[in-house]
Amino acid sequence: MLTVYSSPPLANMAGSTYAIIGASRGIGLEFVRQLAARPDTTVFAVVRNASTSTHLNAAVKDLQNVHILEGDRTATQMSELSGGKLDCVIHNGARLDSLFSGFDDFDDMAALDADFTKSFQVNALGVIHSISAFLPLLRASTASLKKIVVISTGGADYKRVLEWNNLDMVGYCVTKAAGLMATTKWALKLKDEGFVVTSLNPGMVDTTGTYGESGDPEAHATWVALADEWKRAGIPVVLQTPEQSVTLQLKVIDTLNPSDNGVLLHHDERAQRA
Repeated sequence: MLTVYSSPPLANMAGSTYAIIGASRGIGLEFVRQLAARPDTTVFAVVRNASTSTHLNAAVKDLQNVHILEGDRTATQMSELSGGKLDCVIHNGARLDSLFSGFDDFDDMAALDADFTKSFQVNALGVIHSISAFLPLLRASTASLKKIVVISTGGADYKRVLEWNNLDMVGYCVTKAAGLMATTKWALKLKDEGFVVTSLNPGMVDTTGTYGESGDPEAHATWVALADEWKRAGIPVVLQTPEQSVTLQLKVIDTLNPSDNGVLLHHDERAQRA
C-alpha cells in the first residue's frame, strides 16, 4: 500500500519536478535536501519504508515542496500530486551487501549465485523498472530536456577496474556494470524524444552518518582507512561527504545536454567513457 507523507496535493504544480529514487539516507537524502532548497522546485522522495526513514523525515518535516512516497502505486500518486508531469528522475538505488567480497570470499558457487542474483535485481533490474514506471510522467514534461540520471560507480567502468587493480567488489561491480548498460539501452530508446539519459559516478562518498538512527562511527573509520589504503596504492580517490558529492553532481545534472546521452559521467568532471 502507498503511503504519502508531507504536503497535500498541488494542482497545476509549477516549476521543476524531481523524483529521487532511494532517498532515505546518504546520497539520495542529500539530493532531496539540496533540490528542495531551490525556488519553484518540487521533490518526490521515493523510499521503501517511509516510517523508518528517520533521517529523511527529520530533514523535510517543515518543507512544503517535498513529498515522501512509498509502495507499488508511487508513480500513480506522483502523477496526482504533480499534475501528471515529471522533469527529472535520479535513480539512487543500490545493493551494498557483500560490497567488498571477491570471488574467493563465497563459500561455494551457490552462495555466489544467490548474492549476484540479489544484487542484479536491485542494481540492474531496479534501473529498468524505475525508468519504465516513471516514463509516462517524464514524457508529459514540458521541459526542453527531460532528464534521467542513474547513480553509478567507477566500479562499473572496466577501464577504472583495470587501472585500479580492483580484485574485490565482484558482485557490486558486475551488477552495476549491467545497470550501466541498461541505462545506455534506455538512452538509445529515448534519444529522439527530447531525453538525456545518463549514468553518473558520485565518487567515493562516506554515507555512514545516516546509517541507523545516529550514524556508525565504526563504519566511518572503515571508509577512512580504505580511502587511505587506496591513496597509498596510487588510486586518486577523495573521500567526500554526501553534501560535497551531491553539490558536484548537481553541477553535472544541471548542465546535461544531448551529447551526454548514454554515457558514464563523473561527478568532478565531464569526461565521457571512451
